[in-house]
Amino acid sequence: MNARPLAPITDEQVDTFWRDGATCVRGLFGNEWIEHMREAVEDDLANPGPLAREYAKGGGRFLGDIGAWAVKPGLRKFVEESPAAEIAARLLKSHKVNFLYDQLFVKEPGTAAITPWHQDGPYWPVRGDQILSIWFALDDVTVESSGVEYLKGSHRWGKEYRPVSFAGDTEMYKMLPGDTLPDIEAMRGQFEVMNWDMKAGDCLIHHCMTVHGAPGNASSTRRRRAYATRWTGDDVVYAPRDGQAAITIDKPGIEPGQPIDCAVFPRLWPR
Repeated sequence: MNARPLAPITDEQVDTFWRDGATCVRGLFGNEWIEHMREAVEDDLANPGPLAREYAKGGGRFLGDIGAWAVKPGLRKFVEESPAAEIAARLLKSHKVNFLYDQLFVKEPGTAAITPWHQDGPYWPVRGDQILSIWFALDDVTVESSGVEYLKGSHRWGKEYRPVSFAGDTEMYKMLPGDTLPDIEAMRGQFEVMNWDMKAGDCLIHHCMTVHGAPGNASSTRRRRAYATRWTGDDVVYAPRDGQAAITIDKPGIEPGQPIDCAVFPRLWPR
């Protein structure tokens, strides 16, 4: 399978990512990668990894599997061999790129569970500005089928919001610092909300501090399978905090303040 993007990342796409905090990039992955990842997802649904979590309540299924690349060869192949690392390096404007962790998200048709509004960065044991996620769509996606929505420019608000539990556990992150996220839905008209209709193979790419969330999957027929990989650049160091949930199966074995070059957070660019 092709290890290079099918099209180059343009300067305009890089500028959009840094200005808006999120962008939709289309046509970077070929059909081989889409089919490969669909097979990997079905394997994971049948045999979830040790950090998998079920978030749905009241019907449907919302699975989030975390760090499963460490034990799932199909996911590892994507992380190590797909164009994702090169895409991240270009968008981060970084000389080197480390892989932080992966997260599989599956919302089956008729799943009411939302993805609450949040920033990614406060969940993660790292510090730096060059951190992004590549959200690889494995199905066609609309807002009706739980497309992700972003608050334009929110990565530059200078605010860190305390993590929220996707399962509604109000005690889970109470030890962590940060402001309480405002009621975004009640204030929705005050923000420029970005979302995109997507085809399978399209990617959402967002900065770790961009506020985002997603509704439930109101479609009665359309699945929403996505694989999110998280990538870091030159300025990122290890910075764990008490109260954070595990994002990797193994411990990284590095000290706070050190660059995250280790087997758990491998350097994958340049190859």
